[in-house]
Amino acid sequence: MTKRSVPRYPEDDGGAGCCGVFCWCCCILLLIVAAIAGAVAYAFFVYKPKAPSYSVSNMSVSQFDFSSSDLTLYTKLVATVRAENPNEMIGINYGDGSRTVVSYRGTPLCSGHLPTFYQSFKNVTVMEISMEGRHGFGSGLQSALEESEKEGNVPLDVFVSVPVSLRFGSLDIREVKVNVHCALVVDSISPKKKPTIKSATYQANIQF
Repeated sequence: MTKRSVPRYPEDDGGAGCCGVFCWCCCILLLIVAAIAGAVAYAFFVYKPKAPSYSVSNMSVSQFDFSSSDLTLYTKLVATVRAENPNEMIGINYGDGSRTVVSYRGTPLCSGHLPTFYQSFKNVTVMEISMEGRHGFGSGLQSALEESEKEGNVPLDVFVSVPVSLRFGSLDIREVKVNVHCALVVDSISPKKKPTIKSATYQANIQF
């Protein structure tokens, strides 16, 4: 009897093909990541970005009326805010949706908002921010405020939240929100006397 040989078929190399495609995809992804990292590093090297600074330089109170009938306080004041852009090649766009709040011991007194504007390179902009509000103000807070007035040390918290975008030349990058907290101590918050800022500390963070 003649011995019949078993036919052989070529092995399926589909697995190797998939591995090759996967390796190419990984290489392309790495190249894209490297290109982005290089662009960011180049931008930092060329533009040398610096953080802007903010300060409250002045404050005036036009109304500060307490109603004993419903324990509410109506406040109207103007805060002078100084914004400095120290960058030589980066502009700052201040967008819509900003908010400013002044509070005493965690209780809001008044609120307002920043104007929308573009701040150019190496620029200092001084803004007068009008704020007003009517809020509940218990007798305990009123007594504490009167005591602070007598001592000449009234602690106030100023909170600023504003959406901004940076302009590198003609390119605007994505908008982020800048939050600034200013802890002030003034000698008075009475409309009869112009407040003097005795001390101020600032904290800021960026919300992506």
